Order: sequence, then structure tokens, then C-alpha cells
Amino acid sequence: MFNHTAIALNESVLAYDLNEQRYLFIAGNICSVLGITAKELHQDNGLWDRLINKTELAGIQERVKNLTPNSPIELTYSITTPQYAVKNIADKKRLIIDDATGHKILISVIIELPANNHLEEPAQSYVLDKPDEQADATLGKQFLNSLVDSQTSFLIRVDINGNYSFVNQQYLKTFGYAAEDILGKHFSITTIPEETHLCQNAFIECINNPGKVIPLLHKKPDVQGNLHDTEWELMSIVNKNGEVCEIQGIGRDITAKLKIEEEIKRTAQKLDDFIENLTDSFFILDNDWRFVRVNAAFEKVWGKSRTEVLGKIIWDVFPSFVNTVFNSAFYEAKTKQKSVKFMTHFEPLNKWFRTVVYPSAEGITVFSKNVTYEMRAQEEALWAQNNLEALINNTTDKIWSVDTEGRYVYMNNAYIEQTKAITGIAPKRGKYSYKNMGYPQHIIDEWMAYYKRALQNETYTVIIEGINGNTKQPAFYEVNFNPIYAGNGEIKGVGCFAHDITARLKTEHEVLGQNKRLRNIAALSSHELRRPVASLLGLINLIDMENLQNPDNKQIFKYLQVVSTEIDDVIRLIVDHTFTGD
Repeated sequence: MFNHTAIALNESVLAYDLNEQRYLFIAGNICSVLGITAKELHQDNGLWDRLINKTELAGIQERVKNLTPNSPIELTYSITTPQYAVKNIADKKRLIIDDATGHKILISVIIELPANNHLEEPAQSYVLDKPDEQADATLGKQFLNSLVDSQTSFLIRVDINGNYSFVNQQYLKTFGYAAEDILGKHFSITTIPEETHLCQNAFIECINNPGKVIPLLHKKPDVQGNLHDTEWELMSIVNKNGEVCEIQGIGRDITAKLKIEEEIKRTAQKLDDFIENLTDSFFILDNDWRFVRVNAAFEKVWGKSRTEVLGKIIWDVFPSFVNTVFNSAFYEAKTKQKSVKFMTHFEPLNKWFRTVVYPSAEGITVFSKNVTYEMRAQEEALWAQNNLEALINNTTDKIWSVDTEGRYVYMNNAYIEQTKAITGIAPKRGKYSYKNMGYPQHIIDEWMAYYKRALQNETYTVIIEGINGNTKQPAFYEVNFNPIYAGNGEIKGVGCFAHDITARLKTEHEVLGQNKRLRNIAALSSHELRRPVASLLGLINLIDMENLQNPDNKQIFKYLQVVSTEIDDVIRLIVDHTFTGD
């Protein structure tokens, strides 16, 4: 028997207008039973029949043709779905006459029988138990009304004057009306003034075009004044005389759908804006290697406009890609369905690119960043570093740095060789300076104190006595301590520079000795030499130049000899002080 109050969970219900040769509605999971969708069935009325075994189809069609409103039947037959699954089907059919139109409506309730339910005879037909004709007609109407009210779509009818003659429960529930609020009243009461003309135009078009489906999109208010976006398919209904007697509408609330579509549109726009504002070159290729999408950065980097590449095959647009890492990476991403990353120099453009390729079912998406400036900066930085390393390691000065814990961060070759020559252990990066190197504790404490001063933001220089690693002789070093700062200004270590000043100190010592001797010479000159020289000058003034035979001159000459001897002694004394310091 038919269950006219509800549809079982495993049943699919179809209502087919035999007069108009179209499905009025399809309820239940038709796809799981027949392997076809409701949309496909709406588009192709004969699709269901083509699934039925040909040996059974003719008999089924004959029984349906002879079906009367008072004789519901149940059929069992086999079908083969589009997925090549063979199923046994139980099909309960009832014919109902629509009071408003007089159209014959074929109601089918189908279920899939268990796989082990083998059909003894194909297309068996049974006449179901039936009450009297009036009761059976009432039962059929109740069943049809139950199906109509179970729909999630809106079902309405208006007469040729535009007055509501029928609305289903879904329509009343959605908009908050009671049936008596709108039945018999003009459809304009459920429209907003701004869009009443849309409904009126659709109504007139239905009247003038019987059998044609008229689409309509408009907003409907509910009783609280909230607006609902609705989508309708309207069609005129004709009576037995071929005259239009009513307009039937099937609609649905698409407010949520439109909101989702709007959100999707906004999201898509944001994505488009993001892609266009990317500094990375971006492009999408389909499975035929044709450009589907490019961004502004692509045009700038590769020197090709959108119109030049969209729809074109990449190997035709960029033949220089062939036999390059681009070619192999694109094919690898597509065939292995995994992302591929690489960086390469593209010779035709003399540019470096860091590229990521992402596969998808539709093709590949490529992000390619021009890193030419970055690579050149790295090359220049490496060149500068190598030159700095060469400069630092080409000096005999000792250069090293330590972190805040006193561990080695950097050492030049001169420092490493000096330390190894003294201790027998080569210092290594990350090891503590002077610890575990054979130095006595007081030396370690002394150096840690030096580091601590620099870590407290003091720049200073000290002179330290040590050992020359090569000669093993005492040596003196001038050591500069400088704080090392991080980018945020925080001190992260100490830089040290030691210069051997042994020779300089020796020279300074010699200069000091020489200065002392010069001071002695000056003293001798001012005291010991001045006296005889003054005597010499005085005696010369006493000589009688006009009469050299003057007996007094003879005595003066004797004194001059004595004074000359004194001068000679003083000169010898000065010479001795100059070279001996005595």
C-alpha cells in the first residue's frame, strides 16, 4: 500500500505531468536509486526509460498506459545505471487527476530492492488493494498534497486575475503567512513596490506564452518586513479547452545563496587584488600548457603583455624555456603532482629567478620571483667578505672576537698561529677564550676582566707583555678592545686587535737614550766648553796685531796653547758622552 502521509527514507517520489510531458517535482535521493540526478531527469524525460531492461520496457509502458485513477499498481524490474550497476527496482505507481487543470499526474514511488532479491518474472504487475472509488480519489489527493507540502521549494498558483489560488506550506512557513492571509488576494501584496512591475511583466508573459517557462528573480518581504531574494520558474496552465486558467510557480529562497555568492565574489576579488599586487611573477598554465592567468608583475618581469600570452602555449611564447630547468620543473610538477622549487639564472633576460611550481588537476600554478638584485648583492657581499678575509689574514696583527660569554666568534690566521705556537692548541670557534688552553688562572682572570670592560660599553687600549710565538722572545702588544653591537644596539660581543709594538718600544727607548746624551752634550757645551772658549776669545783680543814682535804676545801665545788643550779635552769628553752615554 502507498504511505500517503510521509515518504520513507529509502524511497524516491516523482510526479510527472502526462499532459505536459514533464516532471513537476522529484523528491528523495533519486541518484542513489537510479544513478542519475534530478537535474538530468528534468532535462531528459526519457532517461529513466533507457535504464530499464529492453525486454521489460514495453510491458511496463503498456501497463502505465492503461493505468486509471482507481487502479494503483506495483512493478518490479531491473535497471542498469549509467555506472553499469544492475539493480532490482520496486516501482509503485498511482494516477491522479489535478482538479484545477484536469491534467493526469503520474506519481511514482521507487525503492531499490536488496541485491539478493532475484526477480522470478520481469516487470511483475500487481493491482494494489483499493477502497471504493471516492475513498481512493480522496487518498490520492491526500497523497499528492502531502508530497507538495513536503517540498522545500515554493509551489504557488494564481488565477488569470493574478489572485492566489494555492500556496504550499514551505511558502507560508518561509514568509510567515497563514493561508487565509493571501489566498484569493492579488500577488502584489507579497511584493515590494519597487519590484511589482517585474512580477506583473512575468505574469503577462506567462498568459501570452502558454507552455513556456518564464524565469523571475525578485525580492519578497515576509510578515516581519525582512526581504528574501527569490528565484522562480513560472508557467501557464491550460484547461481542457486550451485556455489559460492559472499560472503555476515553482520558486526557492536564494537569499543565503546570494550571500554566499557575494562572499565568494568578494573573496575572489580580494584574491585577484592580492595576485595583482604580488611582486612575484604569477601565472597559471592549463593541462595543454596554455596561459590561463598572469599578473602585472609577470608582464613587467617577462616583458610580455596579457594579450600576448593568454590562451597561448608557453613553449610558443617562450621557446627559450625549452631544455631549461623551467621545462623540467614544470613537467615534474605536473607528472608527479608535487610542488617543485628551484633557483636559476635565465640567460636570455640575464636575470636570476627563485621559482615555485604547484600542480593541480587543471594544470600548474607558478610563482617566480626576480632575485637578480639580491643575487648580485650576495655576490658583492661575498666578494667583499673574501677581500676582507684576505686583508685580515694578510696581516701579522692578531684579530679576534668573543661573545658575551667569552667564547671565540672569529679569529684571523695570525691569532690562531700565535696561540697555537704558545700553547700547542689551536683556538676554535665556540670555545672559551684562554680557558683550557694551558694558561694560568690569573691570566684567564685578567683577560676576562678586559672583556668585561668592553661588554660594559667601554672602548679602550692596553699594552700587554707577552711572548712572540715565532721567536719565543718577550714581546709587547698594544691591544684594542671594542664593543660589538647588534642591530638593536645591544652589545653582543667584543672585538680585539693586537699589534706587536716591541720594535716600536725599542726605538722609543733608543730615542730616549739619545735625547739623554744630547742633554748631556748640551750641558757639557754650556759649562765645560764655554769657559775655555771665553778665555780664548779674551786672549785673542790681547794680541798686539800691529806689532807681532811685542814680547807680551809671546806670553799670550803660551796661554792660547793651554786654552786650546782644554778645549780639545772638552771636545773629547763630548764625543765620549755621545757614543757611550758615560
